[in-house]
Amino acid sequence: MKKILVPTDFSPNATRAIDYAVQIAKLNKGTIWLVNSCEHLDTFSLEAGLPKAEYNKVMADKAYAELELIQKSIMDTELVEVKIQLYSGPIVDTIVVAAEELQAELVIMGNLGITGLRERIFGTNTAAVISNSKIPVLAIPLEYDWSMPRKFLLAINNFNEVSDIVHPVFDLAGVFRAEVKVVVFTDEDNAEATDFLQDEKGIQEAEEKLKIKYPNLIISAEHLSGRDFENSINNYIAENKIDLLAMTTHKRSFIGNLFNRSITRKMSYHAKVPLLSIPVNK
Repeated sequence: MKKILVPTDFSPNATRAIDYAVQIAKLNKGTIWLVNSCEHLDTFSLEAGLPKAEYNKVMADKAYAELELIQKSIMDTELVEVKIQLYSGPIVDTIVVAAEELQAELVIMGNLGITGLRERIFGTNTAAVISNSKIPVLAIPLEYDWSMPRKFLLAINNFNEVSDIVHPVFDLAGVFRAEVKVVVFTDEDNAEATDFLQDEKGIQEAEEKLKIKYPNLIISAEHLSGRDFENSINNYIAENKIDLLAMTTHKRSFIGNLFNRSITRKMSYHAKVPLLSIPVNK
């Protein structure tokens, strides 16, 4: 993950995402692409008493100047390569397009931001990016303060995911030299006895495969059960002092899959630790 895309609206929580990206780039000698999207709004131009084109140029110049300030600050103090790009258009569309154009390997976003003259729930945009991105997205919670992550949690449901699909988790764990815990969740209200047995066997086999594939990492696996996935995962995170949660996202056609985009989106709103969303592009 050497090419990191970080969208910013210059809010404090966007700064948290930038800080996280800087730490990754410092450790793996990566490059950060810092981007901002200007959504041109006619009402603002009228209030400012400026023609639309002139107003839009003023706003674009201001945004680019702010990007340059952040770029210089990071490159001078952290010695990390930072490139900047200004886009025009809806935030979510911009991020998806930018990721492809810039050949990014990871998107890092904050969950709450402030854009223009009004507050916006940036988390809504983050969730939308999770649903549409073809590359992993790391969502940073509003309350999160940077600390070196030492424990990752990978929640899986389909044991076929124990393949190159989840490599980004172990790639990032390698950067931080973090331990990785893998869990499979069984719903106590809906599962049959055979489901528990299959999940128990599957998670043990997954642990063995992953330890062989990533011999330099500390990896352990557990079978987790409960009546509510979100509560069970959040309790596990708190009890085990997890620093990052990773989940895969599937297209809506996987109706029966627990870890579909809606579940991952929900966790992006409520997770108290950074959430790494890994798309299953099939």
